Amino acid sequence: MLKMNEKGGVAVIVALCLPLVIGAAGLGVEVGYWRYDQVRLQQAADAAAYAGAMIKRSGGTGLSDVAATAASSNGFSSTTDTIAVNSPSSATPGDANSVEVVINRTETPLFTAIFTTRPAVVKVSATASFSTAANACILALNPGAAKAADFAGNSSLTLDGCTVMSNSIASNALNVQGSAVVNVPCMYAVGGASLGGTVSLTTCAAVKTSQPPVADPYKDLVMPTVSGGCQNQGNGATLNSGQYCSLTFKKNTNLNPGVYIINGGTLTMNAGTTVTGSGVTFYLVNGASVSMNGNSDVQLSAPTTGTYAGFLFISDRSNTGSISINGDNSSTMTGVVYSPNGSVNYNGNFSGTSGCTQIVAQTVAWSGSTTFRDDCSTYGMDQVKVGGVVRLSA
Repeated sequence: MLKMNEKGGVAVIVALCLPLVIGAAGLGVEVGYWRYDQVRLQQAADAAAYAGAMIKRSGGTGLSDVAATAASSNGFSSTTDTIAVNSPSSATPGDANSVEVVINRTETPLFTAIFTTRPAVVKVSATASFSTAANACILALNPGAAKAADFAGNSSLTLDGCTVMSNSIASNALNVQGSAVVNVPCMYAVGGASLGGTVSLTTCAAVKTSQPPVADPYKDLVMPTVSGGCQNQGNGATLNSGQYCSLTFKKNTNLNPGVYIINGGTLTMNAGTTVTGSGVTFYLVNGASVSMNGNSDVQLSAPTTGTYAGFLFISDRSNTGSISINGDNSSTMTGVVYSPNGSVNYNGNFSGTSGCTQIVAQTVAWSGSTTFRDDCSTYGMDQVKVGGVVRLSA
């Protein structure tokens, strides 16, 4: 049995050890709370990285702001936390499509303040990346138009390795009707599809609807400078680049390389006309449009180097008019037809050299018969990426 004085000694020992026991218990609780914070912050980092990869895939801007907003909706606090957004990710610097989010939280010391004055920092990170499913030869940018990508009449379109994409949310964002025949690896739309014609898909089982939109791939293109007056077209068989109020081709004409600015008028190619030129770009501004009549023989190609490499037609962002393209079976138009706020009506039974033509416009109406292809890098043309999946890294 313990003697009275021994009982008192145990009480003293217990009293002396009690702060340590309470401190250890408190430390355990505090560390557990840090772990809880880490789990919550990981969710915030995951959401931020995923949102960043989504906006990057769509070609949007404000990557860091989008990621920070997503993090804030999932527990991130600007008063206690810091966030860093890296693209590409420091973990996968070779992946240009990756986005990394790193979040640090400084924890206020409670029981740990007994042992150290240094605050604890909880750090988490997440990386997301996206892959593209296909490349588009035809992209309709309008977000709400019915029949934004429209294939009608007796047309027959074959896309070799590239697809059609419509950003419209309309139920008939993609429209194939009448006797139209479309042979394509796949077709994509943000909205729905109305398929009354013949659609032959070679890589997907069905047209893919309810897809994420694709940003204008050329939204950062710097438009040519318009200055001074218009020069006279003249009657010569050879034409030099420069600024014209309008251009009308009625006979055989060869175009020297350069940028041809059509300021406010119409670029017209009459029936029976032969127009040739390599390394040329047509820039339409101040309401200018294109009217290419049937049975004209057109042999045109864009430059393969320089600021406007790959661009055959550029319509200014303020232009809402149409580019109407037609020609005979022997015609070729090699390059990008870009009308970010206008329409393209493609009626010609021809395409570019080796099928290298690309159309990016608000709406695209198709009634010609031709073949487009995917790989046109040798002609200065970039690929337009569509579809794809965003994934968080394990």
